[in-house]
Amino acid sequence: MNKLFLTLLMLLGFTFSLSAQDDMMKLLDQNEKKEREKVIATFKTTKVINAQSNETVHKRVLDFRVAHRFGNMGTASNGGIHTLYGLDNSSDIRIAFEYGITERLTAGVSRSKYRENLEGLVKYKILEQTNDNHFPVALTVFSNMVVTPEKDNAGIFSVTENGQTKKRDIRRLSYNTQLIVARKFSPSISAQLMGSVTHRNYAPDYRDDNQLYAVGAAFRVKVTRSMTIIADYYYTINKFHRTVKNANGDLQFFDPLGAGIEFETGGHVFSLMFTNASSINEPDMFASTTDSWGQGGYKFSFNISRNFRL
Repeated sequence: MNKLFLTLLMLLGFTFSLSAQDDMMKLLDQNEKKEREKVIATFKTTKVINAQSNETVHKRVLDFRVAHRFGNMGTASNGGIHTLYGLDNSSDIRIAFEYGITERLTAGVSRSKYRENLEGLVKYKILEQTNDNHFPVALTVFSNMVVTPEKDNAGIFSVTENGQTKKRDIRRLSYNTQLIVARKFSPSISAQLMGSVTHRNYAPDYRDDNQLYAVGAAFRVKVTRSMTIIADYYYTINKFHRTVKNANGDLQFFDPLGAGIEFETGGHVFSLMFTNASSINEPDMFASTTDSWGQGGYKFSFNISRNFRL
């Protein structure tokens, strides 16, 4: 009888021990869940190729950026050996300074070769992805204003009223706003979706819309510790930009598409890529991409980013 009682007592103690261990594991799990952390480095810099990424510049850091788009590589698009496949030409060069006011808020300025554009920009992280999926995605808003100070030889920035020509410098302005939804699926794979609205105070074709709409996607896949594959694409929604044809009967506008490789070299992020977009700033990129990948209209390009802590 005593042996039976002793056996029951040992079984009861063993069961209690298992239960206590389960409770302890649940408590540890709960404690781990409370250690919520933000997911960082979904993309490596503030831009992918043509697309803005969800990333902002860190607080009190100045991001100095140089972006270059050479000429078309294909012979069908005025490229080929006589232009060293576009290296003799440059369609756009952009120099930008972006500063992290806070970890979430970035402001910047830039100057571009294309139409001598001057730009002011702001980007803000509305939501940040967390490691416990409390926020499964990051949500960022980007907005810029671009003014072109180029000479008005064609008189497009003027109007004639009562026989008098008057300047309308307000026509030189254009704006773009984007909403960016991004997710880092693993340390190696990130993706984002973008919705974009562009407003131009002046559209060169009377059939064209002043307001342009586009949706897009961007990807980043890490191949090695310092090298990643990147790509982005925008689908322009406006009917005019999808259907209007040039004098040769070919489509006049094409969707911006870019693909390339990104290298991290200590303090620099260096991107080598190909894209059919001639201009870098968003309003002109959406309004003026007239080169086709299928006709050799892709350009060798690069972006360089260097951060300085101030």
